[in-house]
Amino acid sequence: MKGKLERVPQRIGASWRYKIILEPCKSYGWHRHNEYEIAIHRNCTGHYFVGHYNSELYHNHMILMGPGLPHAIYSDSISDSDTNKTYVIWFRKPWIDALINQCQELKPLKALLEDANRGLEFSTETAEQVVNLLEDVSEMAPSKQLATLMTIFDLLLEDNNTVRLSNSTVKTTSQEHSRTKDNIEKTEAYLLAHFNEKISLSHLAKHLFLSESSVRRLFSTHFTESFSQHLKKIRLNIACDMLVNTDLPVSIILEKVGYENQANFNRQFKAYKRVTPNGYREAMKRFSS
Repeated sequence: MKGKLERVPQRIGASWRYKIILEPCKSYGWHRHNEYEIAIHRNCTGHYFVGHYNSELYHNHMILMGPGLPHAIYSDSISDSDTNKTYVIWFRKPWIDALINQCQELKPLKALLEDANRGLEFSTETAEQVVNLLEDVSEMAPSKQLATLMTIFDLLLEDNNTVRLSNSTVKTTSQEHSRTKDNIEKTEAYLLAHFNEKISLSHLAKHLFLSESSVRRLFSTHFTESFSQHLKKIRLNIACDMLVNTDLPVSIILEKVGYENQANFNRQFKAYKRVTPNGYREAMKRFSS
């Protein structure tokens, strides 16, 4: 689940990067950056995966992620009236570390950025405030752009509803936490390696050397969904990537992601994305052309 390394767009004369992304839907497989990333998603619903954390995607969903943290995002459907809009900020660790070391006023940022290595989710109120600050930032002088980023940092520090994404809702000892983390990593690795095969909860339980009830509890607690739901999403999300990035016919793609019946694949795909596989491919091609 390391994810491919994606390069961040450059801004000449700027110490940090900023971009607004407009698209009819979101379908990004596992990837990571060398930089910190702040992302605010608007006008969409779906799922956001940060490390082993599965978060619901909603309007004004705001995440801060540290360098190298793998993440993936998929919207539920292709937007009809509202275009999905994402505000993204990137900044490099050496740069922000140097600022914190030189500026006493920025010392509180250190703990926040350490937590960002596990992923941080902020309130929708903070997201709205940040969006308002970013609307005209590209038209500002470079010094005012940097001042805007400092204001954004201040808003993040003031948010009292920040969620640390790697924290479990269940209190555990360090040994239990380590064992659970290991089981989660083995689960994801197993599903990503065998998603196109006929696998079941019992297969996974044997692989983990756990009882089936323990595996069900693992999914309920840490993935907030059942084994079958999680496997289905993996298969359909990979199908989305193949529809966008290959010219393979749907009949071949469904076999490659573990389906045997096209009618069943089409039905589940449409229930998940609210559009047929061919409709999804056509819409993404229209947007990119």
